[in-house]
Order: sequence, then structure tokens, then C-alpha cells
Amino acid sequence: MSPLDVLVLTADALGSALLGAAVELSGHRPVFPQARESARAALLRVRPRVVLVEHSHPEGGDERFLGPAIMTGARPILVYTGGHQDPHGLASARALAERLGVPLCILPEESEELANLLDAEARA
Repeated sequence: MSPLDVLVLTADALGSALLGAAVELSGHRPVFPQARESARAALLRVRPRVVLVEHSHPEGGDERFLGPAIMTGARPILVYTGGHQDPHGLASARALAERLGVPLCILPEESEELANLLDAEARA
């Protein structure tokens, strides 16, 4: 199984570091937007197989980005990092994932599930 390039889109630097570490621990390569680069520009530059998008990302966590990402052939995985403490935020993330037909991982609780999704995409 070859490692995947995984574009990581988060709302802040700490989130990027944590999600990047999760990607690396599962044997894949995290790739991040460059300074002042939009989510869409990063998608076109990297052309990743997987886009890991934090639900709270201002650009990536909505249909205006996720729809076009799917059209490029990338597999978006929506990530919710609020755990189960914020039922409204979690419900919003679930609704978006369901509407777009993309998987949702609730972190840190489902970190093993994230690794499984990345590995399955690498085998596809």
C-alpha cells in the first residue's frame, strides 16, 4: 500500500499539527495549504486523493468547497474535533456529511476510524 497525499484543512495551526500527526501515524503524508493560499488553490496545487477537512474550517467546511473537491476526484473526509460536548456543532457536521455523502470522523474518539478510512482509500 502506497502512502497517500492528504490535504489537511483546519481552522488553526494547532488543529493542523494534530490532524497532520494523525495522518502521519496512519502512514500517509499530510500536505497543508501554503501561506495565504485558499483551500481551492491548495486542492488544485496538491491534487490529493484525500482531503481531510475540519468542519469549522471557514472555506473547506461547506458545500462550496466540498462539492468541487469531489468533482476533482478527491475523497473528502469531514472531521469534527469538538467531540460530543457540542451537540449543535456535531449535528451540523453530521448533516453536512450526510448531505454530501462523505464520511465524518469525530476526533479524538474515532481516530482509529480515520486511519481505517485513509488505508481503505490507499487500497482503492
